[in-house]
Amino acid sequence: MTTSFWQEQLDRCPAMRPWLERAARYAVRGEELPAKLTLGEIPPDKAVRLALAVLFPGCREENGRLKARLTDAMRERERWLPLADLLGVKPDRPKLSPSPDDRFAQTLQRLKVLHPEDTELITRLRRSDQLLRFFKTVASASDDLVALFDALVSLRTAPAGITLSELGARRFNDSKALRNGARRQQLVHLLRMQAGDTDDDAASLFNACGIIENPYTTHVVVFAPFAYRTHEGEWLDWPYRLWQRGEAAILSWRTVRALGAIRFEEPCHLLVTSENAAPFHRLVEMRRDSLYTAGYPNAAVKTLLRQFAQAKAACLHWGDTDLDGYRIADQVAQSFCHLDLYVPPASAYPLHKHLLRLTHEQHQRLENFLRANPDFRYHAELRQTLAHGWLEQEQTIELFS
Repeated sequence: MTTSFWQEQLDRCPAMRPWLERAARYAVRGEELPAKLTLGEIPPDKAVRLALAVLFPGCREENGRLKARLTDAMRERERWLPLADLLGVKPDRPKLSPSPDDRFAQTLQRLKVLHPEDTELITRLRRSDQLLRFFKTVASASDDLVALFDALVSLRTAPAGITLSELGARRFNDSKALRNGARRQQLVHLLRMQAGDTDDDAASLFNACGIIENPYTTHVVVFAPFAYRTHEGEWLDWPYRLWQRGEAAILSWRTVRALGAIRFEEPCHLLVTSENAAPFHRLVEMRRDSLYTAGYPNAAVKTLLRQFAQAKAACLHWGDTDLDGYRIADQVAQSFCHLDLYVPPASAYPLHKHLLRLTHEQHQRLENFLRANPDFRYHAELRQTLAHGWLEQEQTIELFS
């Protein structure tokens, strides 16, 4: 069927054009025509019906539609391409999917609507190459980012301590969603950006916001004369009995989470919190009431610290005097109305000989932190570190003793 053939048919009956377009559309889509082709509504004009019957022998009405049965020869699309060209029927333009960059921008706009109080943070996300790569490689990136940001916001007001499995189940309906893989990486990235583009590792970031990676390895080590009340109302004094023997107690997250209250079996005049292990070991040897934060305090540490604060214990924090050390001290201070810092007296110890110079990277990181956090609790102390250097906690063990 040539162009001239179709032109002749249309010249004889121009009104049948709408019914021919159905066959032409199949042809331009690159498809073989179906064995049973629906031409459209029943033509009200008898002349159109007769003209179509010539082209489509055996066409008939079915349920108010005109249908034609096509032979194998008639189903070949090449027969209909001249008709499509004559009618000006073109292939439908494929709908272009938005680019990863566009999807990223649209998702950030959606987040600003959902979380208007976080507009500043969301705006900073736009500059994240890591998030853009996420959109380029993960089809579900848009919905994932919304769920991850919802999780980020929920952590600010959630009770202390939530496992990655619980968080994944709540936000993705999948307890394994955040244990590893791209979603976990983006969660860590969001936590890092929320903290001011810090270079903290995942463990520190999780501890800072109460995420528990493994409830069976999350614990707190403490040396103090206390007993605690269980969820069932029973008082257990084994931490006190270990204290009497000069041994520290290790309380699992499960135990700490179920604590109803604590009480001191002997006076606890001052609880010393230690950032590092060797100084804590010395405190136990000295029989000083103490608690090991193990760097940034995890959920178990923070929960027990709040129990000590409620029991009216005073607290002295002993740690490094670098940026991380004071940020750890700040997290400890959040549990107490007042927290003292151990500062070695310069007159009693040649501290200047032991001050460590900040590397260029440490200096830059500290300056960036001070600029971004002008109201930080230990701003003045960090200024001293910036000017003179810092002390490792281990360097002051003998003086503390």
